[in-house]
Amino acid sequence: MNILLIGNEWWLFDDLAQGLSKAGNTHLVYAGSASAGLEQLREKGKKAVDLVIVGGHLSDKAGIRFIHQIVRINPLVNTALVGSLPDDEFHDATEGLGVLMQLPPRPTEKDGEKLLELLGKITGLMEPTAVGAEKK
Repeated sequence: MNILLIGNEWWLFDDLAQGLSKAGNTHLVYAGSASAGLEQLREKGKKAVDLVIVGGHLSDKAGIRFIHQIVRINPLVNTALVGSLPDDEFHDATEGLGVLMQLPPRPTEKDGEKLLELLGKITGLMEPTAVGAEKK
């Protein structure tokens, strides 16, 4: 799984990265600005990005505004946003953008594990099942 972490203070992602790495097959890529993140998403020849985690405030774009740009490039990419908005405000601000969840300003290892669990549930829903196959 390819995960793109975008933010201008990479050290804030240290604990989160530990939780994300527990899946074993994760490749983390860091980008320090919105423009660098967009370049990573647009680059040809790169492996597809499965998840984009955006810092709440970037040096050159606000996080939610940046997610709007990501959706224009790839409307199916999974995203998460670091921030501290109350739940209802977060929902209103990100409605229609497909943001999986809001992570706290200093995400922990457990937040990374929770995010991977949620992502696994969502991607499991999208996987085709064999006709007539029973679920266990």
